[in-house]
Amino acid sequence: MGRAVEILSLLLLTWAHTQAASSSNTNSITETTETTDSTEATETTETTEYGPISIVVDQLSNMAVNISDQTSSQLQANIEHTLTNIMDSLEALTTNAMAEISMAIDDTNQLLLANPNCNAAWNLQDFTLNVTDELRACTEQLTNLIGTYRADGERALAKVQGFVQQMAQLPGLCQSLEMGVALVPMGISFDTSNSCFLRGIAAINQGLAEAMHNASMLLVRTRRLSQDQLARSQQCSNALVAQVTEYLRVQRANCS
Repeated sequence: MGRAVEILSLLLLTWAHTQAASSSNTNSITETTETTDSTEATETTETTEYGPISIVVDQLSNMAVNISDQTSSQLQANIEHTLTNIMDSLEALTTNAMAEISMAIDDTNQLLLANPNCNAAWNLQDFTLNVTDELRACTEQLTNLIGTYRADGERALAKVQGFVQQMAQLPGLCQSLEMGVALVPMGISFDTSNSCFLRGIAAINQGLAEAMHNASMLLVRTRRLSQDQLARSQQCSNALVAQVTEYLRVQRANCS
């Protein structure tokens, strides 16, 4: 959010400076005398020390887009990093649990196959499938959190990127006949194309700040929830491993 405020502050300061320069340089006159009929022609151009107002507007827009695009890229990296961390933690949990259980399953399976009378109902495939389903149940809420976060993260990023795109398009819209349409969704009126740009960039910046704030809250909330869900999943997984390995130990003991 602070990054978005920085964008608006930078633009407003630059705009104020260009407007002040414009007041002192506006209506500069280029006189051209035609020798054939001695007619004097004049041309008026609104300028600043940085060049024509339209060029300054484009430069300000480019500055805003560059800063906002960097912010969007940082947000995308944070969203992806958080998602990767959660998925890695989930994978490590399930892998470690299955590795520990698999050792006990293999030992038991070899013994029971060598002594079929110990447990005639033993079926390695069915037993492994049941254990896998129970482990999946332990991590179901964490898995659901990953899916929800992935969708919410994509929406949050798309909203931020949408404001960046609006910034890039604003100068052209304000210079065209469509400038009335450009600000209608924002509920903003304007007098000139310059007013259109200034009001528009302020509204876009406000929307960007809100979008970035919501995205930041999503990251904070998801990290907290993922830690809670991971702890619960780990506790459930530990209990499952203990239960399964004890059951298999008893099976081996009864077959000795």
